[in-house]
Amino acid sequence: MESSCQKRAGEIASDISIILVTAAQLIFFTRFHKYIAWYTRETPSVTRISLLTDDYFTWLPIPIIASIIVIVATTVTIIYDSYWFRQVVWMMFNVIGIVVVVSLLTIFPFDFSVIPNATAADVAPTLLTAFLIFMAVFYGTTALIPLVKLQRYAARQPTSTTQSE
Repeated sequence: MESSCQKRAGEIASDISIILVTAAQLIFFTRFHKYIAWYTRETPSVTRISLLTDDYFTWLPIPIIASIIVIVATTVTIIYDSYWFRQVVWMMFNVIGIVVVVSLLTIFPFDFSVIPNATAADVAPTLLTAFLIFMAVFYGTTALIPLVKLQRYAARQPTSTTQSE
């Protein structure tokens, strides 16, 4: 019994940390995006040149909606303790991750031409694109794990119909 309580406490702690990290991410994307920039030091001041284009604001509603969905769904997993529901929510989180990353790849609101080193300015978009593709594949692969867990869980469950003899 105690291990079950400990497991549930761990799930709740994990859920709370997901909510906090997602809220912090939401605040960063909406309030601190101006700091995603290239900084140059010109005595006595520092100049900040944004790496983001206006297309960032086209992309921004997607992570905002995704973050709200994650926060609400995670809150529901705290209240509603169901193995099936938790696994479906984890699959949903990964699909949301794919949507956010693919939309970022599609819109690509970055301007690396502000980087003074021409080689770095040329390589940065390729590296970021490769990283985002990796993330989309990672989310896709990770979405399969709860699906496999659900299939195994369903296979172990007794059937709901009983036969009378």
